Amino acid sequence: MKYQTQLQIYICFTATIFLTIISAVPCPNLCSSHGLCDNPGRTCNCYAGYTGADCSQKLCPFAAAWADQATGVDKAHNLAECSNMGLCNRVTGLCECRTGFEGVACERQSCPSQCYGVGECQSMHYFALSKDSGTGDVYKYESQWDAHKIYGCNCDSQYHGTDCSLRYCPKGDDPLTGTTEISATNPLQFNEIQVVTCRADGGTFTLTFRGKTTERIPFNAKTSELQSYIEALPTLGPGTTKIITSGGQACVDNKDGTTWTVEFLQDFGSLPLLVPDMRNLLYANALAGKLLTVAKQVDGTKENLDCSNRGICDTSNGVCSCSADFDTSNGYNAEGTRGDCGFATQSIQYCPGEITCSAHGACQNTPTYQCVCSDGWAGADCSERLCPSGLNWFTLPESDNVAHISTYSECSNAGVCDRSTGTCVCNTGFTGSSCNRLACPGESSLTEACGGHGQCLDMSSLAALSTVNGVLAGYSYGNIPNNPITWDATRVYGCLCDPQYTGYDCSLLTCPYGDDPDTLGQSDEQQIVSCTFVGGVDAQVVLKFREQLTASLSPLSTTAQVKAALESLSSITEVTVDIYKANGLDRLCTADGNQFLVTFLTEHGDLPDIQYVTQGITQFDTKEYIKGNKENIECSGRGLCDHTIGECACFTGFGSSDGKSGSGTKRDCGFLEPIASMSG
Repeated sequence: MKYQTQLQIYICFTATIFLTIISAVPCPNLCSSHGLCDNPGRTCNCYAGYTGADCSQKLCPFAAAWADQATGVDKAHNLAECSNMGLCNRVTGLCECRTGFEGVACERQSCPSQCYGVGECQSMHYFALSKDSGTGDVYKYESQWDAHKIYGCNCDSQYHGTDCSLRYCPKGDDPLTGTTEISATNPLQFNEIQVVTCRADGGTFTLTFRGKTTERIPFNAKTSELQSYIEALPTLGPGTTKIITSGGQACVDNKDGTTWTVEFLQDFGSLPLLVPDMRNLLYANALAGKLLTVAKQVDGTKENLDCSNRGICDTSNGVCSCSADFDTSNGYNAEGTRGDCGFATQSIQYCPGEITCSAHGACQNTPTYQCVCSDGWAGADCSERLCPSGLNWFTLPESDNVAHISTYSECSNAGVCDRSTGTCVCNTGFTGSSCNRLACPGESSLTEACGGHGQCLDMSSLAALSTVNGVLAGYSYGNIPNNPITWDATRVYGCLCDPQYTGYDCSLLTCPYGDDPDTLGQSDEQQIVSCTFVGGVDAQVVLKFREQLTASLSPLSTTAQVKAALESLSSITEVTVDIYKANGLDRLCTADGNQFLVTFLTEHGDLPDIQYVTQGITQFDTKEYIKGNKENIECSGRGLCDHTIGECACFTGFGSSDGKSGSGTKRDCGFLEPIASMSG
């Protein structure tokens, strides 16, 4: 008996010490030294970069989401942790990005194979600025959501393809077109000629062609000197131009200046303009001012085609395999070293192919003997398959801040075409017959999108399912065609996770939410349901809460029946339903109007009004009576969620509740555990 008394004293003493320790710690884990404790609620206000009820977890960087649900009409791509394209490591505060995406916040697309070292990985914004101004206006791309997110390869001059893995073959003029039997369908062809006008009496200038700039050219350079400077460009080369000057030198000091022409002898087709820079030119007549302009005198009309359209290009090594009786040329249907199949070694009287045009096209016969390929086929002999085309992902803007609207490419410039099958091999993260969709996480031929725990939806569909406080918001995204802000409405896909799952890929489990048991003086949401029914047949009411519908209720339904109907919804666990009027009847509707009071016991916070659909009811209404202000937070703010198993690890002194601050089975840390008293 003495031993039992001593044991009881020891247990009581230990419990007292435990209770003292609990009450002496104002906030869980003293906010892990990463936050300030807010008394008397004993809640942590975490410092920047930290999160969790005890501030023990690190936040990861935020950036515009790749895919998300709209927060307004055409308002999406909001700030999201790891850009909704990766998972946050709460220990390190580092994003673990989905394959194909990178950056501290997974905010940018990875370039495929790092462009194989023969191209530069650039953002849409930077790519827009790198455009050769000689090819037309340079437009900016900086205000759209993807300007600094979509990256692609800007390949070196000899390479192409979305990953710069393909080599260009020599291009040239088709030797059988525009030379004999001239007609409307076979017109005479010309080299490109550009005219330069210059007015100056001192200094130097430069010319840029296809991104390469000359050395400084003296204002008084003679014809031969001009040619030497221009042909020193790596984008041209010796013997590639013919220059004719009218005044014997580059610039003169008279009122109209002087003009001279540059004919391109080895670069065919319509060419980009030489881009002049006159900043270092001088002219004594400040009133007239210096002048340096370039314009087209003759737009080049000769073909500039792979292998001169008389052979097949092997893109693995950039070598032409010429059709029978064609060989490398000098650019003018004579033997040469261009490597372009532009030399007809004998009179041509047939179209290429073992079978004419490989049986995939029609021969035009004399004088061009060209193949006109059937849909889906290409190549000089129509032996190569085309792949489906789509709007470009990585592309130059069509005007300021407008892109992805009208420029198409094979495989949407997000994949490589397999010429043997006509199918696109898409870059990582892209899918669709033309690589036209940004795939959902996990979406492949072997695995299920969103881990099988959510819906894979485009941005337009995600917007339509956006909710505010559990109620469909009525937002849309991309309903206006060709809107440059919402170009991605049907092209970017993301996951809408099932209720028990979360994360950009729906790989994480959610934990129970509940009310913080340590914050007192808070109220449950209460709403008044009012109904007037003066008589009739087939009258009924259907209640709706957070998009869930009850079974039909009759005007005579009792408080018990309304309670049962509401609690049958997956969006409600427990309510009470009481007669609101002192002299009211226990029926939903009466001739002079009746009111029921609905109190939400387990759904916390400021809740949406109960919605309804009626038939044959005279008048029906719902309104908020008392706004709920209890918390509805993960693990009730008194524990940490383990998203790998979807369970709360409760802080000392807190346990599983019934959703109403009592002990229960919700496993939400919403119950303040008592210290049991000991008695003899």
